[in-house]
Amino acid sequence: MLDIDTCLAFITGVTAKKVADNFNERLTKKGITRVQWMALYYIGKYGKVTQAELANLMNIKASTAVRLLDRMEREEYIVRERSLEDRRVTFISLTDKGKRLRAELLPEGEKMSLIVRKGITDEEIKIFKHVLDKITNNVDSEEI
Repeated sequence: MLDIDTCLAFITGVTAKKVADNFNERLTKKGITRVQWMALYYIGKYGKVTQAELANLMNIKASTAVRLLDRMEREEYIVRERSLEDRRVTFISLTDKGKRLRAELLPEGEKMSLIVRKGITDEEIKIFKHVLDKITNNVDSEEI
């Protein structure tokens, strides 16, 4: 019989939610959401990405990415540019304001990483990532 207190799906979900909520709370005090922070991170990392690439990197739906980018464009953190080769493709890049905000907030991600890793060895992190990869592969290969 299922015991959700020992169910990996439940345990990982609860933990992921606690980490995400904590990070989001820290960032909202600075006027931005965790999801916006992630978008700033990836756009800045790659310099220019398509909306589809960003959605894939962030593991969100394309429609969610559009709403997120609409808000970020209104706040002048990003600019959109239509592809000259394919009008269906839109490239996203950071504005100077977005670059400054990203630089200011990247340390928040580092702080969160240090909080999460506290007391955990590199070897434990390696094992943890290996187990998460196995879980992901199990879920990805499961037929619905």
